[in-house]
Amino acid sequence: MPKFNTKKYILFTAVIGLLIFLHIIRILSPVESFITGALRPLLGGLYSASSSLRSAYNDQTRKKDFSAELESMGNEVNLLTAENARLKILEEENQVLREHLNFLGKDRSKHIMGNIISRGGTGNNLSQGQAIVIDKGAKDGISPGLAVVNGQGIMIGKIIAVQDYLSEVYLTVNPACRLAAVIQNQDKTSGITQGELGLAIKMEFIPQTKEIKAGDIVVTSGLEQNIPRGLVIGKVAQVNKESNELWQNAVIEPLIDLDELIIVSVLVP
Repeated sequence: MPKFNTKKYILFTAVIGLLIFLHIIRILSPVESFITGALRPLLGGLYSASSSLRSAYNDQTRKKDFSAELESMGNEVNLLTAENARLKILEEENQVLREHLNFLGKDRSKHIMGNIISRGGTGNNLSQGQAIVIDKGAKDGISPGLAVVNGQGIMIGKIIAVQDYLSEVYLTVNPACRLAAVIQNQDKTSGITQGELGLAIKMEFIPQTKEIKAGDIVVTSGLEQNIPRGLVIGKVAQVNKESNELWQNAVIEPLIDLDELIIVSVLVP
């Protein structure tokens, strides 16, 4: 163990004490001023560098905190968006169900309510705008030829084919969907409707002598088996009458957007 040097300690203490004394009586002021002036640029640089580092560190910390906050807010917005979409769908479905129950309660008809699970026919080339498939079938009491309506009781098509738990519906705009119909005009003009290009409905075999006009309502005539009388098909949008033809025809416009259907009801006679 090294031996403690008392003389060096006393000398060091004396020097420190002398410097403090000289500083107090300001004898060292010129020397101190010179040293301070010489070191000022270095001290300024060190201070500036430390300030820059501190500022950069604070900026990085703030950016990390802000990024984390943004990510958290983004996740929350996504959750709220998904929840809002789910609630909106439930609200729409509840509104449709209320409409169906309101109409069917007044009509007193036996009915089977079904959800649309796909658009377009099963195993064929029909476009989405001409056929739908619902989640009810033969096991639920559905058979081909039955009328299918929306929540307001408007005719939207009829059952064409059934499986145990599925049914295919041809919409009224489908060329293969033919319905016995009558125009609610003064003469109660009858005819046959069928879809046209998946966009509208054409009513044919209307006698030339019958007076029809745009805006007349077209309903089912009740002359077709399993299709009740008086279901609204649409309204007359255009009348085509040729003087040299035996029959006239009319373009019928559906009263609803068939693409917006989500729930339908099958009327059972």
